[in-house]
Amino acid sequence: MKNVNNPTIKKLLEKYKEISLLGKVNALLGWDLNVNLPRQASAFRSEQSAYIAEVITDKWLDSKFRSLLEKANSEKDLTLEEKAIVRNLNFTAKIYYKVPKELIIENEKVTSGAFIDWRTAKEENNFKKFQPHLTKIVEIDKQIAEHLGYKSNPYDALLDLYEPELTAAECTRLFNGIKKELVPFIKKITKSKDYTDQIKFINGLTHYPKADQEKILNYTVEKMGFDFSRGRVDISAHPFTTTLGPHDIRTTTFYSETDFRESFTSSVHETGHALYELGINSDFASTPLEGGVSLGVHEGMSRFWENMVGKNPNFLRFVTPIFKSFYDKQLAGVDEAELIKAFDLVKPSLIRIHADEVTYSLHIVLRFEMENEIINGKIAVKDAPEAWREKSKKLLGVEPKTDSEGVLQDVHWAYGNLGYFPAYAMGNLYGAQVLSVMQKKVNVDKELLRGNLLPVKNWLDENLHQYGSLYFPSELIKKVTGKPLDYTYFTEYIIKKYSEIYGIATK
Repeated sequence: MKNVNNPTIKKLLEKYKEISLLGKVNALLGWDLNVNLPRQASAFRSEQSAYIAEVITDKWLDSKFRSLLEKANSEKDLTLEEKAIVRNLNFTAKIYYKVPKELIIENEKVTSGAFIDWRTAKEENNFKKFQPHLTKIVEIDKQIAEHLGYKSNPYDALLDLYEPELTAAECTRLFNGIKKELVPFIKKITKSKDYTDQIKFINGLTHYPKADQEKILNYTVEKMGFDFSRGRVDISAHPFTTTLGPHDIRTTTFYSETDFRESFTSSVHETGHALYELGINSDFASTPLEGGVSLGVHEGMSRFWENMVGKNPNFLRFVTPIFKSFYDKQLAGVDEAELIKAFDLVKPSLIRIHADEVTYSLHIVLRFEMENEIINGKIAVKDAPEAWREKSKKLLGVEPKTDSEGVLQDVHWAYGNLGYFPAYAMGNLYGAQVLSVMQKKVNVDKELLRGNLLPVKNWLDENLHQYGSLYFPSELIKKVTGKPLDYTYFTEYIIKKYSEIYGIATK
Protein backbone atom coordinates (compact mmCIF):
# COMPACT_ATOMS: atom_id res chain seq x y z
CA MET A 1 0.00 0.00 0.00
CA LYS A 2 1.29 3.47 -0.92
CA ASN A 3 2.43 5.83 1.84
CA VAL A 4 2.86 2.96 4.29
CA ASN A 5 6.53 2.48 5.13
CA ASN A 6 6.52 1.89 8.89
CA PRO A 7 7.51 -1.77 9.57
CA THR A 8 5.03 -2.13 12.46
CA ILE A 9 2.15 -0.81 10.34
CA LYS A 10 3.11 -3.14 7.50
CA LYS A 11 2.97 -6.15 9.84
CA LEU A 12 -0.41 -4.97 11.15
CA LEU A 13 -1.75 -4.75 7.60
CA GLU A 14 -0.62 -8.31 6.89
CA LYS A 15 -2.57 -9.59 9.88
CA TYR A 16 -5.56 -7.32 9.27
CA LYS A 17 -5.92 -8.63 5.71
CA GLU A 18 -7.00 -11.98 7.16
CA ILE A 19 -9.71 -10.22 9.21
CA SER A 20 -10.85 -8.32 6.14
CA LEU A 21 -11.02 -11.42 3.94
CA LEU A 22 -12.97 -13.36 6.56
CA GLY A 23 -15.36 -10.43 6.88
CA LYS A 24 -15.99 -10.51 3.13
CA VAL A 25 -16.65 -14.28 3.26
CA ASN A 26 -19.18 -13.70 6.04
CA ALA A 27 -20.74 -10.89 4.00
CA LEU A 28 -21.09 -13.29 1.07
CA LEU A 29 -22.90 -15.75 3.33
CA GLY A 30 -25.19 -12.92 4.43
CA TRP A 31 -25.87 -11.86 0.84
CA ASP A 32 -26.67 -15.44 -0.13
CA LEU A 33 -28.93 -15.79 2.93
CA ASN A 34 -31.06 -12.90 1.70
CA VAL A 35 -30.98 -13.64 -2.02
CA ASN A 36 -30.64 -17.37 -2.72
CA LEU A 37 -30.75 -19.51 0.41
CA PRO A 38 -33.33 -22.35 0.47
CA ARG A 39 -35.76 -21.91 3.37
CA GLN A 40 -34.64 -25.04 5.23
CA ALA A 41 -30.96 -24.12 5.02
CA SER A 42 -31.05 -21.17 7.42
CA ALA A 43 -30.08 -23.10 10.58
CA PHE A 44 -26.85 -24.47 9.12
CA ARG A 45 -26.08 -21.06 7.59
CA SER A 46 -26.30 -19.56 11.08
CA GLU A 47 -23.67 -22.05 12.26
CA GLN A 48 -21.41 -21.10 9.35
CA SER A 49 -21.73 -17.38 10.01
CA ALA A 50 -21.27 -17.80 13.75
CA TYR A 51 -18.11 -19.84 13.18
CA ILE A 52 -16.55 -17.17 10.97
CA ALA A 53 -17.53 -14.45 13.45
CA GLU A 54 -15.79 -16.44 16.17
CA VAL A 55 -12.62 -16.80 14.07
CA ILE A 56 -12.62 -13.06 13.36
CA THR A 57 -12.95 -12.35 17.09
CA ASP A 58 -10.03 -14.65 17.83
CA LYS A 59 -7.87 -12.79 15.31
CA TRP A 60 -8.68 -9.44 16.95
CA LEU A 61 -7.78 -10.95 20.33
CA ASP A 62 -4.60 -12.60 19.05
CA SER A 63 -1.75 -11.55 21.34
CA LYS A 64 0.66 -10.80 18.48
CA PHE A 65 -1.89 -8.62 16.70
CA ARG A 66 -2.68 -6.77 19.91
CA SER A 67 1.01 -6.24 20.69
CA LEU A 68 1.58 -4.82 17.20
CA LEU A 69 -1.32 -2.41 17.65
CA GLU A 70 0.01 -1.28 21.04
CA LYS A 71 3.42 -0.72 19.48
CA ALA A 72 1.87 1.19 16.55
CA ASN A 73 0.20 3.57 19.00
CA SER A 74 3.64 4.68 20.23
CA GLU A 75 5.23 5.08 16.78
CA LYS A 76 6.29 8.59 15.70
CA ASP A 77 6.35 10.42 12.35
CA LEU A 78 3.58 8.37 10.76
CA THR A 79 2.09 9.34 7.39
CA LEU A 80 -1.54 10.43 7.05
CA GLU A 81 -2.49 6.92 5.92
CA GLU A 82 -0.53 5.24 8.72
CA LYS A 83 -2.16 7.44 11.37
CA ALA A 84 -5.60 6.66 9.95
CA ILE A 85 -4.86 2.92 9.95
CA VAL A 86 -3.94 2.99 13.64
CA ARG A 87 -6.92 5.19 14.50
CA ASN A 88 -9.36 2.90 12.68
CA LEU A 89 -7.91 -0.22 14.27
CA ASN A 90 -8.19 1.35 17.73
CA PHE A 91 -11.78 2.35 16.97
CA THR A 92 -12.86 -1.17 16.00
CA ALA A 93 -10.70 -2.95 18.58
CA LYS A 94 -12.23 -1.17 21.57
CA ILE A 95 -15.32 -3.38 21.56
CA TYR A 96 -13.03 -6.45 21.69
CA TYR A 97 -10.49 -5.07 24.17
CA LYS A 98 -12.63 -3.01 26.55
CA VAL A 99 -15.88 -4.96 26.78
CA PRO A 100 -15.63 -8.30 28.65
CA LYS A 101 -16.22 -11.33 26.46
CA GLU A 102 -18.86 -12.67 28.86
CA LEU A 103 -20.86 -9.42 28.48
CA ILE A 104 -20.73 -9.73 24.69
CA ILE A 105 -21.91 -13.34 24.94
CA GLU A 106 -24.71 -12.33 27.32
CA ASN A 107 -25.75 -9.61 24.90
CA GLU A 108 -25.92 -12.14 22.06
CA LYS A 109 -28.12 -14.45 24.13
CA VAL A 110 -30.46 -11.68 25.26
CA THR A 111 -30.90 -10.20 21.79
CA SER A 112 -31.49 -13.61 20.23
CA GLY A 113 -34.47 -14.18 22.55
CA ALA A 114 -35.53 -10.55 22.28
CA PHE A 115 -35.97 -10.73 18.51
CA ILE A 116 -38.39 -13.64 18.74
CA ASP A 117 -40.51 -12.01 21.44
CA TRP A 118 -40.33 -8.60 19.73
CA ARG A 119 -41.82 -10.15 16.59
CA THR A 120 -44.59 -11.78 18.62
CA ALA A 121 -45.20 -8.61 20.63
CA LYS A 122 -45.52 -6.59 17.42
CA GLU A 123 -47.92 -9.11 15.88
CA GLU A 124 -50.05 -9.17 19.04
CA ASN A 125 -49.68 -5.46 19.86
CA ASN A 126 -48.43 -6.39 23.32
CA PHE A 127 -45.44 -4.32 24.52
CA LYS A 128 -45.36 -6.14 27.85
CA LYS A 129 -44.09 -9.26 26.06
CA PHE A 130 -41.07 -7.31 24.85
CA GLN A 131 -40.62 -5.13 27.94
CA PRO A 132 -38.46 -7.56 29.98
CA HIS A 133 -36.09 -8.01 27.05
CA LEU A 134 -35.79 -4.27 26.43
CA THR A 135 -35.16 -3.70 30.13
CA LYS A 136 -32.30 -6.20 30.03
CA ILE A 137 -30.93 -4.79 26.76
CA VAL A 138 -30.84 -1.29 28.26
CA GLU A 139 -29.02 -2.62 31.33
CA ILE A 140 -26.44 -4.37 29.14
CA ASP A 141 -25.95 -1.30 26.95
CA LYS A 142 -25.35 0.79 30.04
CA GLN A 143 -22.68 -1.69 31.15
CA ILE A 144 -21.10 -1.65 27.68
CA ALA A 145 -21.02 2.15 27.80
CA GLU A 146 -19.24 2.04 31.17
CA HIS A 147 -16.58 -0.29 29.78
CA LEU A 148 -16.11 1.79 26.63
CA GLY A 149 -15.93 5.03 28.59
CA TYR A 150 -17.46 8.47 28.03
CA LYS A 151 -17.05 12.05 29.27
CA SER A 152 -20.49 12.95 30.58
CA ASN A 153 -23.25 10.95 28.87
CA PRO A 154 -23.27 7.12 28.64
CA TYR A 155 -25.30 7.35 25.45
CA ASP A 156 -22.25 8.97 23.79
CA ALA A 157 -20.38 5.67 24.03
CA LEU A 158 -23.21 3.92 22.14
CA LEU A 159 -23.50 6.64 19.48
CA ASP A 160 -19.76 6.42 18.88
CA LEU A 161 -20.05 2.74 17.92
CA TYR A 162 -22.03 3.69 14.82
CA GLU A 163 -20.95 7.26 14.04
CA PRO A 164 -17.38 7.97 15.25
CA GLU A 165 -17.09 10.87 17.70
CA LEU A 166 -20.81 11.73 17.57
CA THR A 167 -22.25 12.88 20.90
CA ALA A 168 -25.74 13.38 22.28
CA ALA A 169 -24.97 17.08 22.71
CA GLU A 170 -24.12 17.39 19.01
CA CYS A 171 -27.26 15.45 18.05
CA THR A 172 -29.34 17.74 20.26
CA ARG A 173 -27.86 20.85 18.61
CA LEU A 174 -28.48 19.56 15.09
CA PHE A 175 -31.85 17.95 15.74
CA ASN A 176 -33.27 20.93 17.63
CA GLY A 177 -32.51 23.00 14.54
CA ILE A 178 -34.34 20.50 12.37
CA LYS A 179 -37.36 20.52 14.70
CA LYS A 180 -37.46 24.31 14.82
CA GLU A 181 -37.59 24.63 11.04
CA LEU A 182 -39.47 21.55 9.83
CA VAL A 183 -42.29 21.07 12.36
CA PRO A 184 -43.99 24.36 11.38
CA PHE A 185 -43.08 23.92 7.70
CA ILE A 186 -44.89 20.58 7.51
CA LYS A 187 -48.05 22.33 8.69
CA LYS A 188 -47.61 24.91 5.90
CA ILE A 189 -47.35 22.11 3.34
CA THR A 190 -50.45 20.22 4.49
CA LYS A 191 -52.46 23.45 4.59
CA SER A 192 -51.29 24.74 1.19
CA LYS A 193 -53.82 25.12 -1.61
CA ASP A 194 -51.84 22.73 -3.82
CA TYR A 195 -51.66 19.97 -1.21
CA THR A 196 -53.16 16.54 -1.71
CA ASP A 197 -52.26 13.19 -0.19
CA GLN A 198 -54.07 11.19 -2.88
CA ILE A 199 -52.37 9.72 -5.96
CA LYS A 200 -54.87 8.51 -8.51
CA PHE A 201 -52.45 6.17 -10.30
CA ILE A 202 -51.17 4.55 -7.07
CA ASN A 203 -54.34 3.00 -5.70
CA GLY A 204 -53.68 -0.67 -5.00
CA LEU A 205 -55.44 -1.68 -8.21
CA THR A 206 -53.36 -0.21 -11.04
CA HIS A 207 -50.74 -2.76 -12.11
CA TYR A 208 -47.09 -2.03 -12.97
CA PRO A 209 -45.40 -5.21 -14.28
CA LYS A 210 -42.15 -6.22 -12.65
CA ALA A 211 -40.46 -6.74 -16.03
CA ASP A 212 -41.11 -3.11 -16.99
CA GLN A 213 -39.85 -1.84 -13.65
CA GLU A 214 -36.66 -3.87 -14.01
CA LYS A 215 -35.89 -2.34 -17.41
CA ILE A 216 -36.38 1.18 -16.05
CA LEU A 217 -34.20 0.44 -13.01
CA ASN A 218 -31.35 -1.05 -15.04
CA TYR A 219 -31.42 1.99 -17.30
CA THR A 220 -31.39 4.39 -14.34
CA VAL A 221 -28.67 2.53 -12.45
CA GLU A 222 -26.44 2.62 -15.54
CA LYS A 223 -27.13 6.36 -15.94
CA MET A 224 -25.89 6.79 -12.36
CA GLY A 225 -22.58 5.21 -13.35
CA PHE A 226 -22.97 1.79 -11.74
CA ASP A 227 -20.53 -0.62 -13.37
CA PHE A 228 -22.20 -4.01 -13.90
CA SER A 229 -18.78 -5.57 -14.49
CA ARG A 230 -17.98 -4.72 -10.84
CA GLY A 231 -21.34 -5.41 -9.26
CA ARG A 232 -24.82 -6.82 -9.65
CA VAL A 233 -28.43 -6.15 -8.70
CA ASP A 234 -30.65 -8.90 -7.25
CA ILE A 235 -33.95 -9.18 -5.38
CA SER A 236 -34.45 -9.49 -1.62
CA ALA A 237 -37.28 -8.90 0.83
CA HIS A 238 -35.52 -5.83 2.21
CA PRO A 239 -33.15 -3.93 -0.14
CA PHE A 240 -29.51 -3.76 0.96
CA THR A 241 -25.97 -3.32 -0.34
CA THR A 242 -22.92 -5.33 0.63
CA THR A 243 -19.26 -5.12 -0.35
CA LEU A 244 -17.47 -8.37 -1.15
CA GLY A 245 -14.38 -6.71 -2.60
CA PRO A 246 -13.27 -3.54 -4.40
CA HIS A 247 -14.70 -4.92 -7.64
CA ASP A 248 -17.63 -6.87 -6.22
CA ILE A 249 -20.48 -4.73 -4.87
CA ARG A 250 -23.88 -6.39 -4.51
CA THR A 251 -27.13 -4.46 -4.29
CA THR A 252 -30.68 -5.73 -4.07
CA THR A 253 -34.11 -4.27 -4.68
CA PHE A 254 -37.72 -5.39 -4.51
CA TYR A 255 -40.75 -4.85 -6.70
CA SER A 256 -44.24 -3.70 -5.79
CA GLU A 257 -46.48 -4.24 -8.78
CA THR A 258 -48.97 -1.69 -7.45
CA ASP A 259 -46.43 1.10 -6.74
CA PHE A 260 -43.51 1.52 -9.14
CA ARG A 261 -42.10 4.36 -7.00
CA GLU A 262 -40.93 1.97 -4.30
CA SER A 263 -38.55 -0.07 -6.43
CA PHE A 264 -37.33 3.04 -8.26
CA THR A 265 -36.39 4.99 -5.12
CA SER A 266 -35.01 1.98 -3.27
CA SER A 267 -32.80 1.06 -6.23
CA VAL A 268 -31.45 4.60 -6.55
CA HIS A 269 -30.84 4.58 -2.77
CA GLU A 270 -28.91 1.30 -2.81
CA THR A 271 -26.95 2.33 -5.89
CA GLY A 272 -25.87 5.40 -3.92
CA HIS A 273 -24.32 3.05 -1.35
CA ALA A 274 -22.70 1.04 -4.15
CA LEU A 275 -21.21 4.06 -5.93
CA TYR A 276 -19.59 5.15 -2.67
CA GLU A 277 -17.88 1.76 -2.31
CA LEU A 278 -16.93 1.57 -6.00
CA GLY A 279 -15.40 5.05 -5.84
CA ILE A 280 -13.02 4.32 -2.95
CA ASN A 281 -9.30 4.27 -3.68
CA SER A 282 -8.62 0.63 -4.64
CA ASP A 283 -5.26 0.87 -2.86
CA PHE A 284 -7.25 0.78 0.40
CA ALA A 285 -8.68 -2.70 -0.28
CA SER A 286 -8.22 -5.22 2.57
CA THR A 287 -6.88 -2.50 4.89
CA PRO A 288 -8.54 -0.56 7.73
CA LEU A 289 -9.08 2.29 5.23
CA GLU A 290 -11.48 0.27 3.07
CA GLY A 291 -15.20 0.96 2.99
CA GLY A 292 -17.29 4.01 3.76
CA VAL A 293 -16.24 5.71 6.97
CA SER A 294 -19.53 5.54 8.87
CA LEU A 295 -23.21 4.70 8.76
CA GLY A 296 -24.06 8.39 8.63
CA VAL A 297 -21.80 9.23 5.70
CA HIS A 298 -22.97 6.10 3.86
CA GLU A 299 -26.58 7.14 4.42
CA GLY A 300 -25.56 10.60 3.30
CA MET A 301 -24.60 9.19 -0.08
CA SER A 302 -27.58 6.86 -0.48
CA ARG A 303 -30.15 9.43 0.63
CA PHE A 304 -28.44 12.06 -1.52
CA TRP A 305 -29.03 9.91 -4.60
CA GLU A 306 -32.51 8.81 -3.56
CA ASN A 307 -33.89 12.22 -2.63
CA MET A 308 -31.66 14.95 -4.02
CA VAL A 309 -31.21 13.24 -7.39
CA GLY A 310 -33.90 10.57 -7.82
CA LYS A 311 -36.69 12.77 -6.44
CA ASN A 312 -35.31 16.01 -7.82
CA PRO A 313 -38.12 17.62 -9.86
CA ASN A 314 -35.79 18.18 -12.81
CA PHE A 315 -34.71 14.55 -12.93
CA LEU A 316 -38.35 13.49 -12.61
CA ARG A 317 -39.11 15.71 -15.62
CA PHE A 318 -36.45 13.76 -17.51
CA VAL A 319 -37.80 10.33 -16.53
CA THR A 320 -41.51 11.18 -16.96
CA PRO A 321 -41.50 10.26 -20.70
CA ILE A 322 -39.71 7.01 -19.82
CA PHE A 323 -42.30 6.07 -17.21
CA LYS A 324 -45.11 6.98 -19.59
CA SER A 325 -43.61 4.95 -22.44
CA PHE A 326 -43.77 1.82 -20.28
CA TYR A 327 -46.97 2.67 -18.43
CA ASP A 328 -48.90 4.44 -21.19
CA LYS A 329 -52.29 3.16 -20.02
CA GLN A 330 -51.62 3.40 -16.28
CA LEU A 331 -50.35 6.99 -16.54
CA ALA A 332 -52.75 8.18 -19.24
CA GLY A 333 -53.57 11.83 -18.58
CA VAL A 334 -50.88 12.17 -15.88
CA ASP A 335 -48.58 15.15 -16.41
CA GLU A 336 -45.08 15.70 -15.01
CA ALA A 337 -46.35 17.93 -12.18
CA GLU A 338 -48.53 15.07 -10.89
CA LEU A 339 -45.63 12.65 -11.15
CA ILE A 340 -43.36 15.02 -9.24
CA LYS A 341 -45.90 15.35 -6.43
CA ALA A 342 -46.33 11.58 -6.35
CA PHE A 343 -42.61 11.07 -5.73
CA ASP A 344 -42.31 14.07 -3.41
CA LEU A 345 -45.55 13.51 -1.51
CA VAL A 346 -45.41 14.85 2.04
CA LYS A 347 -47.70 12.99 4.40
CA PRO A 348 -47.03 12.83 8.16
CA SER A 349 -47.36 9.18 9.10
CA LEU A 350 -46.62 6.76 11.91
CA ILE A 351 -44.18 4.39 10.21
CA ARG A 352 -40.56 5.49 9.71
CA ILE A 353 -39.73 3.28 6.73
CA HIS A 354 -42.65 4.78 4.78
CA ALA A 355 -41.82 8.38 5.71
CA ASP A 356 -41.25 11.05 3.07
CA GLU A 357 -38.15 13.22 2.71
CA VAL A 358 -39.53 16.07 4.83
CA THR A 359 -40.83 14.09 7.80
CA TYR A 360 -38.22 11.30 7.87
CA SER A 361 -35.69 13.15 10.02
CA LEU A 362 -38.35 13.86 12.65
CA HIS A 363 -38.91 10.10 12.99
CA ILE A 364 -35.21 9.84 13.80
CA VAL A 365 -35.32 12.77 16.23
CA LEU A 366 -38.07 10.92 18.11
CA ARG A 367 -35.94 7.79 18.39
CA PHE A 368 -32.84 9.73 19.42
CA GLU A 369 -34.73 11.48 22.21
CA MET A 370 -36.24 8.19 23.38
CA GLU A 371 -32.89 6.40 23.48
CA ASN A 372 -31.03 9.25 25.16
CA GLU A 373 -33.68 9.58 27.85
CA ILE A 374 -33.99 5.82 28.41
CA ILE A 375 -30.23 5.31 28.78
CA ASN A 376 -30.07 8.26 31.20
CA GLY A 377 -33.05 7.05 33.25
CA LYS A 378 -35.37 9.90 32.30
CA ILE A 379 -37.84 7.49 30.71
CA ALA A 380 -38.48 4.11 32.34
CA VAL A 381 -38.75 1.22 29.90
CA LYS A 382 -42.29 0.50 31.10
CA ASP A 383 -43.29 4.05 30.13
CA ALA A 384 -41.75 3.91 26.65
CA PRO A 385 -45.04 3.38 24.75
CA GLU A 386 -46.66 6.47 26.23
CA ALA A 387 -43.53 8.57 25.79
CA TRP A 388 -43.40 7.47 22.15
CA ARG A 389 -47.02 8.52 21.59
CA GLU A 390 -46.43 11.95 23.11
CA LYS A 391 -43.32 12.61 21.04
CA SER A 392 -44.96 11.38 17.84
CA LYS A 393 -47.88 13.76 18.32
CA LYS A 394 -45.57 16.68 19.11
CA LEU A 395 -43.12 16.11 16.26
CA LEU A 396 -45.28 14.63 13.50
CA GLY A 397 -48.80 15.59 14.46
CA VAL A 398 -49.91 11.95 14.45
CA GLU A 399 -50.39 9.63 17.41
CA PRO A 400 -50.14 5.83 17.20
CA LYS A 401 -53.23 4.03 18.41
CA THR A 402 -51.29 0.81 18.98
CA ASP A 403 -47.79 -0.04 20.17
CA SER A 404 -47.24 -2.04 16.97
CA GLU A 405 -47.33 1.17 14.95
CA GLY A 406 -45.47 3.04 17.70
CA VAL A 407 -42.74 1.82 20.00
CA LEU A 408 -42.67 -1.72 18.55
CA GLN A 409 -42.42 -0.79 14.87
CA ASP A 410 -38.60 -1.07 14.53
CA VAL A 411 -36.46 -4.15 15.14
CA HIS A 412 -33.31 -2.19 16.10
CA TRP A 413 -33.84 -2.27 19.88
CA ALA A 414 -34.45 -6.02 19.80
CA TYR A 415 -31.03 -6.36 18.18
CA GLY A 416 -29.55 -4.21 20.96
CA ASN A 417 -28.67 -1.40 18.55
CA LEU A 418 -29.31 1.63 20.74
CA GLY A 419 -27.33 4.50 19.22
CA TYR A 420 -27.87 3.36 15.62
CA PHE A 421 -30.83 5.52 14.59
CA PRO A 422 -29.22 9.01 14.61
CA ALA A 423 -26.95 8.03 11.71
CA TYR A 424 -30.01 8.03 9.43
CA ALA A 425 -30.74 11.69 10.08
CA MET A 426 -27.04 12.57 9.98
CA GLY A 427 -27.10 11.18 6.45
CA ASN A 428 -29.66 13.79 5.40
CA LEU A 429 -27.47 16.54 6.83
CA TYR A 430 -24.29 15.26 5.17
CA GLY A 431 -26.05 14.95 1.81
CA ALA A 432 -27.48 18.47 1.82
CA GLN A 433 -24.20 20.08 2.86
CA VAL A 434 -22.32 18.18 0.15
CA LEU A 435 -24.95 19.23 -2.42
CA SER A 436 -24.50 22.89 -1.50
CA VAL A 437 -20.79 22.70 -2.39
CA MET A 438 -21.28 20.52 -5.47
CA GLN A 439 -23.69 23.07 -6.94
CA LYS A 440 -20.86 25.62 -7.08
CA LYS A 441 -18.96 23.38 -9.50
CA VAL A 442 -21.72 21.38 -11.20
CA ASN A 443 -24.99 22.79 -12.55
CA VAL A 444 -26.89 19.96 -10.89
CA ASP A 445 -30.41 20.94 -11.91
CA LYS A 446 -29.40 21.46 -15.55
CA GLU A 447 -27.59 18.12 -15.71
CA LEU A 448 -30.49 16.25 -14.06
CA LEU A 449 -32.96 17.79 -16.48
CA ARG A 450 -30.83 16.29 -19.28
CA GLY A 451 -30.60 12.97 -17.44
CA ASN A 452 -26.84 13.40 -17.23
CA LEU A 453 -25.89 11.90 -13.87
CA LEU A 454 -22.19 11.26 -14.47
CA PRO A 455 -21.01 14.78 -13.54
CA VAL A 456 -22.62 14.26 -10.12
CA LYS A 457 -21.08 10.81 -9.68
CA ASN A 458 -17.64 11.98 -10.87
CA TRP A 459 -17.66 14.96 -8.49
CA LEU A 460 -18.46 12.66 -5.57
CA ASP A 461 -15.74 10.21 -6.62
CA GLU A 462 -13.13 12.98 -6.68
CA ASN A 463 -14.22 14.92 -3.62
CA LEU A 464 -15.61 12.30 -1.21
CA HIS A 465 -15.82 8.68 -2.32
CA GLN A 466 -12.11 8.12 -2.94
CA TYR A 467 -11.16 8.78 0.69
CA GLY A 468 -12.95 5.71 2.06
CA SER A 469 -12.17 5.63 5.79
CA LEU A 470 -9.08 7.85 5.60
CA TYR A 471 -10.88 10.62 7.49
CA PHE A 472 -13.40 10.40 10.32
CA PRO A 473 -16.81 11.95 9.52
CA SER A 474 -16.29 15.37 11.16
CA GLU A 475 -12.94 15.77 9.39
CA LEU A 476 -14.30 14.48 6.08
CA ILE A 477 -17.22 16.93 5.95
CA LYS A 478 -14.82 19.81 6.65
CA LYS A 479 -12.50 18.61 3.88
CA VAL A 480 -15.35 18.28 1.37
CA THR A 481 -17.32 21.41 2.27
CA GLY A 482 -14.88 23.59 4.19
CA LYS A 483 -17.20 23.77 7.21
CA PRO A 484 -18.36 21.68 10.18
CA LEU A 485 -21.68 19.87 9.84
CA ASP A 486 -24.59 22.31 9.98
CA TYR A 487 -28.32 21.49 9.90
CA THR A 488 -29.22 24.69 8.00
CA TYR A 489 -28.10 23.30 4.64
CA PHE A 490 -30.69 20.56 4.99
CA THR A 491 -33.56 22.69 6.26
CA GLU A 492 -32.94 25.36 3.61
CA TYR A 493 -32.85 22.68 0.91
CA ILE A 494 -36.12 21.15 2.13
CA ILE A 495 -37.93 24.48 2.46
CA LYS A 496 -36.82 25.69 -0.99
CA LYS A 497 -37.66 22.45 -2.79
CA TYR A 498 -41.05 21.83 -1.24
CA SER A 499 -42.15 25.45 -1.25
CA GLU A 500 -41.79 25.34 -5.04
CA ILE A 501 -43.61 22.01 -5.33
CA TYR A 502 -46.51 23.05 -3.10
CA GLY A 503 -46.69 26.73 -4.05
CA ILE A 504 -45.74 28.08 -0.63
CA ALA A 505 -44.57 31.68 -0.45
CA THR A 506 -41.13 32.17 1.12
CA LYS A 507 -39.68 35.27 2.68
